[in-house]
Formats: sequence, structure tokens, C-alpha cells
Amino acid sequence: MKNLIMIITVVLSLIFVAGCDKETVIPEQNVPTEINNYVSTHFPNCSISKAIKENDENEEMYEITLSCGIKLEFNKQKEIIDIDWNTKLPDSVIPTNILTYVNSNYSTNFIIGWELQSGNQEVQLNNNLVLVFDMAGEFLRIDD
Repeated sequence: MKNLIMIITVVLSLIFVAGCDKETVIPEQNVPTEINNYVSTHFPNCSISKAIKENDENEEMYEITLSCGIKLEFNKQKEIIDIDWNTKLPDSVIPTNILTYVNSNYSTNFIIGWELQSGNQEVQLNNNLVLVFDMAGEFLRIDD
């Protein structure tokens, strides 16, 4: 009986470990071209200091940290899904409708984060306010 419990415990442990996310550090020269192009276009004064490819059962993602402190996430199609920084993001990374809305309604603030989430786009302002927009960049609400 003790052996059976031990075997079940080992099998369950192996299943748990196999189901966990797998993170792999990627050398800079192996970062996908699409991601390198995005970085050089929008953050020309920064270089990739760390790149991680994350795999789980359903998804593949790339987590990129730039030398200037910016953190980027890309989906398996190598499309940007998250940008996080502690200062103003370049206008070129913010969809035009969202940028226009923020500049018109929050002229004393600036965007420090952008995220694609559940069919919406969220931006975080430097006053920690989070604004939610639809995929066309139309304002929906302020997020709590």
C-alpha cells in the first residue's frame, strides 16, 4: 500500500512539473527578426538585454527587457501585447486614436504602459490611471 501511494505521488508530481510553464533564455542573436525590428524601430537607443521565450500548453510568449528598462511582451505571432516603462512611451507605439484621446483629455499626463488584453487595449498613465479602449481605439472606461 505504501508503494502504491509513493507511485501515485511520483506520477502526480511529474504531471504537475510537466504542466508548468517552461522559460528559456534566448541569446540576442536568436531573438526573432520581427521582435528585433520592433525594438530598433520604436526604441532605437535601447538594446535587448534579456530575452525569454515562455511556453506552456496553450501559449508561447516572448518577454523582452531592454537596456533602458523597458519591458515588452510578444505573443506567438511575435506581435506586441504589452509595453511597460516608468516614463513616457514613444508616441509611435501607441495607436493613433488612443494617443489623440489621451492628449486631448489628459494633457498634463503621459502614457507609461500599454497592454492588449481580452479584446481591449489598456493604457496606464503616469498618474497610475488605467484607461480601457476597444480594438478601434475608442474609449470605453476608466479601470479601477
